[in-house]
Amino acid sequence: MNCYCCSGLLFSKCCQPLLEGTATADSCLQLMRSRYSAYCSKNIEYIFQSYHPEQREANSKAQIEEFADTVHFVGLTISDWSQSQAPLHGDSGSVSFVARYIFSNKLETLTEKSRFTLNDRWYYYDGEIAASTVLNIGRNDRCPCGSGKKFKQCIVHLLSGSILTTPS
Repeated sequence: MNCYCCSGLLFSKCCQPLLEGTATADSCLQLMRSRYSAYCSKNIEYIFQSYHPEQREANSKAQIEEFADTVHFVGLTISDWSQSQAPLHGDSGSVSFVARYIFSNKLETLTEKSRFTLNDRWYYYDGEIAASTVLNIGRNDRCPCGSGKKFKQCIVHLLSGSILTTPS
């Protein structure tokens, strides 16, 4: 199976070792991709532990789980990333990305610039949301999950728990 993070690599050679704890992210980009894969696979513990310790109180496991359970991610595009090594301020990095997901039968697009810090390992610190768009998905439109099926016939997006409730 290809990795959820849209890297083009096999999941077993990309994000799976990070999610299973047998490897750690070598870069802020790798951590960003693995966090996306963790949301796709609903690995709540991994997402929580990838937050910088200073940010965990504001991002409870319950909140993470609620979000992961109500959306179905369908795409990730990395637009830019950088890492720096600043001795006085510690290592830091940023990743700009666009994530697409289905929520309540709508396609939502989130554009964010995330900040990361390195302290023995990479942590997600916070993010600045640049833009967010919401598009209605018609019942006869192709499902944005990539299945090739009409939205009303697609089961893949139902993994999010968002059941299409409008009449046929």
